[in-house]
Amino acid sequence: MADLLQTYDWKVTPLGDPAHWPQSLRTAIQMMMASGHAMCLAWGPKRTFLYNDAYVPMLGARHPQAFGAPFGEAWSDIWSEIAPLVDRTFAGETSTFENMPLTMQRNGYPEETWWTFSYSPVEDESGDVAGLLNVTVETTGRVLAERDRDEAVERLRRNEARWRRIFHTLREGFILAELVRDETGRVIDWRYEEVNDAWYDLVGIERGCAVGRTIREVFPGIEDSWVKEFAGIADAGEPIRFTRQVGTLDRWYDGVAQHAGGDHFTVIFTEVTDRVLHEKRQRALIALGDRLQQEASVENITLAASTIIGETLGVQLVGYGDADADAETITVEQDWTSGAAQTLAGTLRFRDFGSYIDDLKAGRTVIVRDCRTDLRTRDHAEALEARSARAFVNAPVIERGAFVALLYVSSDVPRDWGPVELAFIRDIAFRVRQAVERLRAAQQEEVLNGELAHRIKNTLSVVQAIAMHTLVGKADQGALDEFSNRLKALSSAHDVLMKRSWEAADFEVVAHSALASFPATRIRLSGPELRISSRTAMSLSLLLHELATNAVKYGALSVPEGEVVIVWGLRRINGVDMLEVSWSERGGPPAVEPVSRGFGSRLIRMGLSGSGGVKLRYGDQGLTVEMSAPLAQIQQA
Repeated sequence: MADLLQTYDWKVTPLGDPAHWPQSLRTAIQMMMASGHAMCLAWGPKRTFLYNDAYVPMLGARHPQAFGAPFGEAWSDIWSEIAPLVDRTFAGETSTFENMPLTMQRNGYPEETWWTFSYSPVEDESGDVAGLLNVTVETTGRVLAERDRDEAVERLRRNEARWRRIFHTLREGFILAELVRDETGRVIDWRYEEVNDAWYDLVGIERGCAVGRTIREVFPGIEDSWVKEFAGIADAGEPIRFTRQVGTLDRWYDGVAQHAGGDHFTVIFTEVTDRVLHEKRQRALIALGDRLQQEASVENITLAASTIIGETLGVQLVGYGDADADAETITVEQDWTSGAAQTLAGTLRFRDFGSYIDDLKAGRTVIVRDCRTDLRTRDHAEALEARSARAFVNAPVIERGAFVALLYVSSDVPRDWGPVELAFIRDIAFRVRQAVERLRAAQQEEVLNGELAHRIKNTLSVVQAIAMHTLVGKADQGALDEFSNRLKALSSAHDVLMKRSWEAADFEVVAHSALASFPATRIRLSGPELRISSRTAMSLSLLLHELATNAVKYGALSVPEGEVVIVWGLRRINGVDMLEVSWSERGGPPAVEPVSRGFGSRLIRMGLSGSGGVKLRYGDQGLTVEMSAPLAQIQQA
């Protein structure tokens, strides 16, 4: 579908040329195409229909003609049923349905289908609902299986005389059991009188060891609910339906229990572990999508994602942190623990826990089923187990070839991570990185706007001074013209500062422009010719202006003998071209780290691209600032 997306002639659709698509549409399509779960998107007034690979089987013979068509045409046979839901979604309402029945003709003939899905509105840059995102699971097989199971139970009840033959041929597990009571008549256990071979296979224990024993004897530590629910079976007028986990087996079962006379009852059941876990993961992804739109801080985003993974997979420790590939460290603000595990909050060195950092740098997911036996970790098993990481998965986030972040999931016991679990972890790692970067971009814009607002206030102060100086004692037209021309000059400078769509510029030109109002003979610049994007030019201009202002107030430019040296250059690190810039103050007073961080400090620490990469040293002769960022980010428009 990603290939079809690239080759499709979008110019003949309401979406038009992809080069002009809004970022909100690009982001929604990127998230959908990257997901391993069935998703589709309806965008714009015409509800143009797009979908990913996992969604294709649900369309049947309608694929690929449905791609790029109006949503209503793609699902014309069920449109009368889903159109009101679509309208409510575009009105801003999220709708979730479980096992919704729909009769459709996707393969040329009518067929009954059932669906569990969520319709979520997608907002554009202006905050208006521009699209509908559908995460769906076809549950037809499950519903039909439940229908078949119920019919089997009913047949068993009507044909009890022939139950023995059915008993030996059932693929479902079958139990004939008797309640066990204490001297007061209270049910405290129940005993297996008969079980079929399928029962042994479904619970995974040796055949022949259950009959005559109670459930508490066969499964020590089993949940009390397995006894309590069947305690009232003799009084139940209808069969008791259940979907429940046997915690000691870590398996889920779906079945029906019914009274069989006296204290006897029968149970017929199937194992549904894969289905339950799949549905649990689907619900988790839907819940995560909602949370990522609501959270307003990086800490809350990563904690929400970590919590959902931890509760969904039943592990002990989950977290997300920014990685420094050069230093081989990870910095974690906050992570999720099940209660017994120790948090990893802070900065840790990867090599203190094994040699798998090399895999992460190469973009490979690290999967450790037991740290005691894995060659990469066995020499550091004690340190890992102290962190509740007997088994773990590290999913790296790679951007432009660089290892930038990590999602980690840890278990305090050995664990065989399955492909579905790994896909789930990678999916969430991608979603979290996207959400974090969107938030950081918004925060960067907020900082820049704050700085510009600060400059506006200063400009207005200058305007006031000019007015007082120019017009005092003057009333002729010449004085007014002079005042007007000065205001125009200030207005032009202000327009350059506020301009949001600069063309690419040379690094040195931007630096000279930013420092034009400072003593040029005491500021030396050195570096190669380098083109930078308009966004970087804005950041660099504000950054250099802030550093120079501080140098005039407190640093090297506050004394006659002080000077500033600015040097920039390119260096290739682990296959990635990096821009490195240094600001060095010499001959000034000793630099002192500020007690509190104001707006200017925040701006400086955001660095060249707004994502950090800044080191500050407060030396005897002044401040030294070292900044670095991938060249691709610096030149990206």
